[in-house]
Amino acid sequence: MQPRFGTRAGTGYPLAEDEPGGRHTWASGEWALRPTLVTFDCAQTLVRVDWQPSVIAVKSASLAGIAFDRQVAAEVYDRKLRSRWPEFMQLNLQRDESVLEDFWQRLTVDWMQEAGLPISRAVQVIAHANELLFGEGSEVFTLYEDTLPCLVRLQTAGYRMAVVSNWDNSLHRTLRMFNLTGYFEQVLASLEEGVEKPHPGLFKIALERTGVRAEDTLHVGDNPLDDWQGARNAGMRALVIDRDADVQTDVRITSLLQLAEVLGV
Repeated sequence: MQPRFGTRAGTGYPLAEDEPGGRHTWASGEWALRPTLVTFDCAQTLVRVDWQPSVIAVKSASLAGIAFDRQVAAEVYDRKLRSRWPEFMQLNLQRDESVLEDFWQRLTVDWMQEAGLPISRAVQVIAHANELLFGEGSEVFTLYEDTLPCLVRLQTAGYRMAVVSNWDNSLHRTLRMFNLTGYFEQVLASLEEGVEKPHPGLFKIALERTGVRAEDTLHVGDNPLDDWQGARNAGMRALVIDRDADVQTDVRITSLLQLAEVLGV
């Protein structure tokens, strides 16, 4: 029910030795070669994510009409989630949504019991949490306005696409929530694969499953380390998306619509 994302923070936009700022233009060098496959990160690339597990748990309990000390309850939840995280990582390897749903339900009941909340209200709390996460008007996931137009243009132009994201099993549910699944041949969640970006292993799994060479693949993501450097280390081309930046460069776009323009569609 809950996603996990990479937490490494980039310190800037790295440039490979063969790509010093200003040397390449969009129509020259490696960009003159049309990629066969475009892979996307998900969190903060396709979907804006604001995931704060204890905040969701506390708000869900409040919506269920339970009176309690919110600060204490949040601290208990954070502690229990940390203690259960190794189990959660192992369960993700099973690639079974029902197994992960059971994990979150058990965690919720145990949290409520330890925090002194009535476990008889657990069903309502879980229902509210699911609504906050995956319901219409989700407070956790928001589809960027430029995501769908970009995917439509790339699909219409015949580009193959995949998702390569530091996430858990709920990545699939999140994509279904926004009707995005059909745009992608492969959806790779790091916790299901047992390897996380920036390790090139996750990118190489995507290449193996799609049968596309690294040099024929372009990866797009928001994290300079996890996405840009990770993809480059796997032999792929890469772009960083930074919607807060003012200027597009040879390694950075500020909108997914610019990606469509880069690819000439």
